[in-house]
Amino acid sequence: MKAANFLNFTGVAVLCMLLFTSCKAEKSRPGDGKIGGAAASRTETNFTIRYRPKWQSQAQFAGVYMAHHKGFYEQYGLDVKIQRLLQAHEATDSLYHGCSDVVHIDLLNALEENRDSTRIVNIGQVTQKNSVLLVGKKSRGINSLEDFRGKKLGMWRSGSFLITELFLLKSKIPMQVVPIDWSISLFTQDVVDVINAMRYNEYHQLLQAGIREEDLFVVDLAELGYQIPDEGFYVTPEFYHAHPQECEAFLRATMDGWLYAFSHREETLDLVLKRMQDDNIRANRTHQGWMLEQMKEVVMPSTDEMGILKKQDYQNALQLMTEFYDFPRNIPYEEFYPNAAKKRR
Repeated sequence: MKAANFLNFTGVAVLCMLLFTSCKAEKSRPGDGKIGGAAASRTETNFTIRYRPKWQSQAQFAGVYMAHHKGFYEQYGLDVKIQRLLQAHEATDSLYHGCSDVVHIDLLNALEENRDSTRIVNIGQVTQKNSVLLVGKKSRGINSLEDFRGKKLGMWRSGSFLITELFLLKSKIPMQVVPIDWSISLFTQDVVDVINAMRYNEYHQLLQAGIREEDLFVVDLAELGYQIPDEGFYVTPEFYHAHPQECEAFLRATMDGWLYAFSHREETLDLVLKRMQDDNIRANRTHQGWMLEQMKEVVMPSTDEMGILKKQDYQNALQLMTEFYDFPRNIPYEEFYPNAAKKRR
């Protein structure tokens, strides 16, 4: 027991050390400014916000990149620091430990963070649609949902996995879950029969790997009624109530960045690829171009919806979590999304 307690203590200590180090010593790319230091503050006339993405540099975050690169944040009185992803801990950990001010995570994950109390609130919904697919090979006998029964499913360990778990629980389809780390290799090598895939990312990777669309059986969870939008911007309630205007400015500038990105495709891809190369990430222009086009479908189904967490979408997510994930709280829409009174939606 003492050994177990010592190991638990050591694990906590290591996590705290990683978080402290990331706050104090993490370096920024040229032009982004320093990441570490005190909480949000003003530098001369602009208000500093430290933003942490949910994943590594790619076109999934093109709106943020273009808002920063084109000076939109500055026009809204902000000095935004785009932080690098640290694999050692979740984005919300950096939020709770004061290393970040705004984090980028999925709606279902945000609800789960609020299981016991309201620790984070939504200041803007990036995507308006769900992009999660379940993809199987017809050559492995996958031609219908019923064929999923008893098959091996490669499912993400973190991130956007909750919608797939909820699908399995609600549909009562028994599958052997194999945890995967955002790679398609177990699927291409036939280790798993079905794989989680984002339409804007892993699905296109499968096509680039030489698998033909007609050889795949694809389940779009949104079309099955799991229309739970993915990604949003989140802050602590304390940060929002102290800086509501700055939160609104961050959202507006970012949506302006997305509009610019969609209308200036090649310029945007140039910047995305540069950021990826600066981070030593293998960059594929064709794939990033696909991602940007697919992001347009989910970020901007119509311009009047951009950035808004709609009440019906929130209620659908809460209902699924309550019914199938033992979620104990009926969090009011206005508490989870404090901009609701302004949006009137």
